[in-house]
Amino acid sequence: MSAITSEQVMSLRSQTGAGVMDCKNALKESAGDLAKAVELLRKKGLAGLAKRAGRLMKEGVVAVKTSPDSAALAMVEVNCETDFVAKNPEVRALAEGLASQMLSDSSLSNPAEDEKSKEKLQALAMKMGENMQIRRGLVYRAEPKTVFNCYVHSDSKKAAVVELSFGGDIAQVRNELMSLAKELAMQSVAMSPRWLRREDVPADVVEKEKEIYKAGPAAAGKTGVALEKMLAGRVNKFYQESCLLEQVYIRDTKSSVAEAVKKHAEALKGDVLVKRFDCYIVGVE
Repeated sequence: MSAITSEQVMSLRSQTGAGVMDCKNALKESAGDLAKAVELLRKKGLAGLAKRAGRLMKEGVVAVKTSPDSAALAMVEVNCETDFVAKNPEVRALAEGLASQMLSDSSLSNPAEDEKSKEKLQALAMKMGENMQIRRGLVYRAEPKTVFNCYVHSDSKKAAVVELSFGGDIAQVRNELMSLAKELAMQSVAMSPRWLRREDVPADVVEKEKEIYKAGPAAAGKTGVALEKMLAGRVNKFYQESCLLEQVYIRDTKSSVAEAVKKHAEALKGDVLVKRFDCYIVGVE
């Protein structure tokens, strides 16, 4: 029998929705006969998810794991079709297991691109009877002069991680920085910023916002300086809504996040910089 090709495996997988190894084994058992391989998978209960592939996966869970020494943190989002399946303990266990694996295996930066991780997901998807996916994942690893902390909402559908750097003796103020990082992670979950600062917003996104404002009723009849002034105000508001550092601080609505960070820096007697953040919300880009 000739060797099974990757094209045969992918063809069988697209037809059945079964995992890569299951497809390979079925093709070997059927001596490369695609129709017989499909029948074998159906008999084993491993075919059937393909017909659900078009279904939306707007439910799911977000899991976060931190290494015992707090030097690394992993966050993973797993999606499914229904809230009923999302609440199944096995789904959460899978997400948490993937996060733990990311911490122990430095080569696994994103389980969404890992075949073994996708095999585990496929097996659970068959058991749950729903289309599922590993949507995304990331790992934060500690660097000198930095700390990071996270917040996971009680429904396990929203989580964020924030990394801070400190210009002074970080060992003396680690607890305070960890507390601030967690508060900013809570801010991210509550207010859903898309970028850290206005400089991070792509120019085409800003231009698109301007075009939307120009087409709106508020811009009707305005030209020249009046129009530019209105657009500047609208864009500034967009930044305040979309950029973490420019948002109103949920702990003190009279301050922006950037102003709150500055106050903490003054109290800690050293520069505090929000280096990065990531926020996963199920069903939201």
